[in-house]
Amino acid sequence: VGARPPRFAQTVGVAVAVVGLIGASAGLRVLFYVAIGFALVAALLNAIFNFCLGCEIYLLGTRVLAR
Repeated sequence: VGARPPRFAQTVGVAVAVVGLIGASAGLRVLFYVAIGFALVAALLNAIFNFCLGCEIYLLGTRVLAR
């Protein structure tokens, strides 16, 4: 169980980066900026506060789905 939250967080990070890349290549500036903004905020939370947003989302999802 220990490796699942970080793996989920990395998968979400890659998905957000891919969405940003698609937005950039398609000329959709808003999509690009929103996706990169989310990625930067998540990285900032992790770097400054050691708070893994993706890990917390994973744990919240497992709690909700367990009910």
